[in-house]
Amino acid sequence: MTERKPMPENSPNYGIQQSGGVSNVGNQAVGQNARAVSHGLTFTAAPQTGELMTQLMALLERHRAELPDDGEEAAAAAEELQDELDSPEPDRGVIARTLERLNAMVRPVTPLVETASELTKAIESFGG
Repeated sequence: MTERKPMPENSPNYGIQQSGGVSNVGNQAVGQNARAVSHGLTFTAAPQTGELMTQLMALLERHRAELPDDGEEAAAAAEELQDELDSPEPDRGVIARTLERLNAMVRPVTPLVETASELTKAIESFGG
């Protein structure tokens, strides 16, 4: 086993250390002369998102009886997701939380699980 030697006092440490908690970082620069510049990053939905949302809404209607509370909560979550995706400045956090809730609600119905999963992948992969 190799023993780690401490860094010399005159050696700068530009690292980041965090103990516990949560860190949400939009832009971050570390190190000598590092810069982090943001020019208003925005979310843009993948081209197939609209088609997948239409498919999801149709499946929710078709499978209402198979979902808890006759699909009311899932339909409300899908509408919330659609509203956020359609907004001029979609909030990625709201989108992620709504997708997470929606995916959990549709678990009893395989076609809904598949479509919600495809939608999640499309949104996450396209980013913004």
